[in-house]
Amino acid sequence: MIPTVRVRWALPVAFTRAALCALLAIAGTVAPARGQTPEDNLRRIVEAKMPGEKVREIRRTPLPGLYEVAIGNRLFYTDEALSHLLVGTLIEAASNRNLTDVRLRQLNAIDIRQLPLDSAIRTVRGKGRRTLYVFSDPLCPFCAQLEQELQKIDDVTIYTFLVPVEQMRPGSRARALEIWCSTDRAAAWEAWMVKQVPPRAKPACRNPIDPLLKLSEKLGFQATPTLIFGDGAVLTGRIPAAQIEKLLAETAAQSPATGAARK
Repeated sequence: MIPTVRVRWALPVAFTRAALCALLAIAGTVAPARGQTPEDNLRRIVEAKMPGEKVREIRRTPLPGLYEVAIGNRLFYTDEALSHLLVGTLIEAASNRNLTDVRLRQLNAIDIRQLPLDSAIRTVRGKGRRTLYVFSDPLCPFCAQLEQELQKIDDVTIYTFLVPVEQMRPGSRARALEIWCSTDRAAAWEAWMVKQVPPRAKPACRNPIDPLLKLSEKLGFQATPTLIFGDGAVLTGRIPAAQIEKLLAETAAQSPATGAARK
């Protein structure tokens, strides 16, 4: 039985209006070739009409005749002849699951094995069976707001990577070093971010700040806070605790051993 799916007509941030106009201009202008699968035909049509763009993946959706096309970290939906385009959000009505969001998270995911856990502040809440990675700046107001949200979450191990953006927030590097050089880094981090109690340690110890800043740039992170879940999915900004909880639960359901494997 085909799942019931509804479409929410909205333009995702990942797909600009200019890109949409370009796609609309080419829709239906190339005839399918014989002897190829619909996916092969669609890939050929899109790449022929979008020079320089490489189709990352084409997948059938639960809706008959509708295909998902991924270009970079962008998604759109179309028929096999590219005669019609749909740029929006696909929802599975039975579960209210956002299929577009799930796929975008997968497309933007990173390999969490790249994360140097010995360079992070480790905080364990409850049994710590779930895992969350956060790139954060000690003087970033949104990071402080996120920490307030994280206080509401239990049964999680949080790895916090200090990435002070000194150019935007002068003094953030010194504060990050004071926290890292503290005897109890997790306590110093929480005291500062949640209660605004400055750390007392001198910023004069060996630290991973510069390598972490380079790693953040390499991974393409452009803002703090940046959250990475156990499946590698990346989100940026102050995320409400309820949404974090939902994503942690979904990740744990997909890979129950993720958190324990990385402790």
